[in-house]
Amino acid sequence: MPSLASGLLLILFVVVGQAPPSDNPVPLQPGQEEAAEAEIARVEPLALIGKEAPELVLDDLSGKPFDLSNLSEQVVVLEWTLPECRFTRRLYAQHKVVPLKRRWAKQGVRWISVNSAFFAHPIKIQPWIDKYAIKHPYVLDPTGRCAEQFGVRNSPTYLVLDRGIVVYHGALDDDVWGNQPSRKQYLDDAIRQVVEGVPVANSLTRTYGMEIRTRRTEDLRRAGLEQMRREALERESDPAPSPSDEGSTEGSGR
Repeated sequence: MPSLASGLLLILFVVVGQAPPSDNPVPLQPGQEEAAEAEIARVEPLALIGKEAPELVLDDLSGKPFDLSNLSEQVVVLEWTLPECRFTRRLYAQHKVVPLKRRWAKQGVRWISVNSAFFAHPIKIQPWIDKYAIKHPYVLDPTGRCAEQFGVRNSPTYLVLDRGIVVYHGALDDDVWGNQPSRKQYLDDAIRQVVEGVPVANSLTRTYGMEIRTRRTEDLRRAGLEQMRREALERESDPAPSPSDEGSTEGSGR
């Protein structure tokens, strides 16, 4: 019979494990998006397309306030990112992000990175900033509220705002594992179409990457673990009688 410790360890792996992303992210159609978890008040991405972006007022790594509304007359890319995410690291290492950002910056497109992980801290993020010479605002969302309001679950996730209106929500491309000889460049196409003044063809695509552990999701995870721990302790302290035990009891009563 497995011990309580080993049982709890198995539970821990099951709860914090992460399923692999879809191998073939494709543009979503209305009604095909996944429903948000009931416990999390997260806005669905489809509900944001064509609407004014929610409020985003956060501090950057130096503690200086950043207000998205100050860029309401510009084209803005919001990048939800985690330096710990292997998908984000791969995109940056393969030079798929920084050259894209610099190229569109010449056209006046602004780039903002957002980190909504509950454990995010400037000291942990600074090496990432230094490595890729990041000069654009990098802001922290410690409560995860902005991630929920912008319908963001994964790192990386990209949104394009056209003068305050959400016109794209999704992945950078369709190359999940970074090994496709050719790829659909969803984000690049969306920015180009906005700059050219034409409607974005694929305004909503499926993201891939690491789940962002916001403050709320972490609290729910810990509460779930604590509940399972209590239930395991109760089962161990009051185990159900086995069939052999029941048979012995009946025999002794004859």
